[in-house]
Amino acid sequence: MGERFSFTFFMQQKLKNRFPEWCSAFSQAQNTLVLTDDLDSLLGCSIEKYVKGNDINYFYNFNKLFVADKSDKRKAIGIDLALHKGKSWCNHVVRINENDYVNPQTANINVINNIHSGNYFDKYAMSTAIMMWSFYDLPLPKTKEGKMLLLCIDSGFLGHYDNRFKDIHTAYLELLGFNKLIDLLNNTSKFDFEMLQSKYKTKAKIKLNNDGYLQTNLPLAKLQGFLGIPLELPKQKFELMITFNDTSGNTYQVKSKDHINKQIISFALTGRNKFKFTYV
Repeated sequence: MGERFSFTFFMQQKLKNRFPEWCSAFSQAQNTLVLTDDLDSLLGCSIEKYVKGNDINYFYNFNKLFVADKSDKRKAIGIDLALHKGKSWCNHVVRINENDYVNPQTANINVINNIHSGNYFDKYAMSTAIMMWSFYDLPLPKTKEGKMLLLCIDSGFLGHYDNRFKDIHTAYLELLGFNKLIDLLNNTSKFDFEMLQSKYKTKAKIKLNNDGYLQTNLPLAKLQGFLGIPLELPKQKFELMITFNDTSGNTYQVKSKDHINKQIISFALTGRNKFKFTYV
């Protein structure tokens, strides 16, 4: 690690101290990673590999889990994945009510701040990747376009341009230690961000082709150049490991996750009064 990371504590230390202990363990290649279907997860996986040497071994598309190397028995970390159990980096709201069970191994600002359906609009509404970027004290991209692309992931810029959420959006950027991004937002239009999203296809999905290899329309080489972190898909072949059931519901009818009589794999609110989960 030594000279590679400055540890200038971008993220406010009081927040960083409330993340699970495993996040601050820097032994190399101790885990594998679960990739999901978008740029947020891929960049988060790339950050984990860059910082800790952990590689992608699983692909999760919310209905199925695929594996590249069945012989690798290291514990996996879900990236941008609201796992009900096990280690994960996540930005989702995972409580229906304030007393709901939450996975103690999830690294998630919305868990730390006890966000639930009742205070849903106080949530952290930026990407998992930018949260990880802050936690690991990575230097911001050098160019304006690079910084903008970091905010484009999961449309993390949007809250700044909505008067209902601008103050809370700014507060979270301050917690992350990204005052420079606040200045950038103040001097950049929403339209400029939307055009950049379109230009670099930041909403493009990651999929498995019929031969079991991952593919995407994301311009990975260009994005890597702007973000300054290696960004690539695994080249291994993946095969189906397990199939899950998935369903949705609303918080008018279901007042707590405890009322869901299923073996939950992943769970997240998709709106103030809506949720989706997978189960076996």
